[in-house]
Amino acid sequence: MIIRKTLISACAVAAVLTMGACSSDDNKDSTAASSTSVAASSTTAKASASATTSAAAAATAPTAEELNASLVALIDPAKPIEEKTALVVDGTKRQANIETMSAALGGNPAYAITFNVDNVKVDGQTATADVAVVSPHGAAPATPWTWELEDGSWKLSDTSACVLLEMGRASCTA
Repeated sequence: MIIRKTLISACAVAAVLTMGACSSDDNKDSTAASSTSVAASSTTAKASASATTSAAAAATAPTAEELNASLVALIDPAKPIEEKTALVVDGTKRQANIETMSAALGGNPAYAITFNVDNVKVDGQTATADVAVVSPHGAAPATPWTWELEDGSWKLSDTSACVLLEMGRASCTA
């Protein structure tokens, strides 16, 4: 079951990474000097805005520590469900699963789960990282999990959230 979910996660990551978009802004306006000036200013503004957006996206690339913290918060039984669902893309649709996992964990300090997030790579609005999970049942090998940039926050993808929820006996399948 874990191998199938890992394979599905890997395929989802590959699909996201292979999608791309191209655009071209060829502005060849050579009429009046004022038109050229306005067009040049507009093109410069667009290029500057695009560079600023790209720089902002690069500046907000998540660190392994930030992604790890989001996973820790997701399993923290003391966190309100609203905070947990906000950590997952379309988290409200997984609310019941998250509640089931939280109840299963029950705040038992003997049932400590840790994450090792490593090798973070960002491609546009998708971040991929290798995540190893260690629980009292043992260690799961590192597999690629994804996060998506949504409203300025990096949220765990639904596919990766389902991997974690499955581990917490809160399967995403009905």
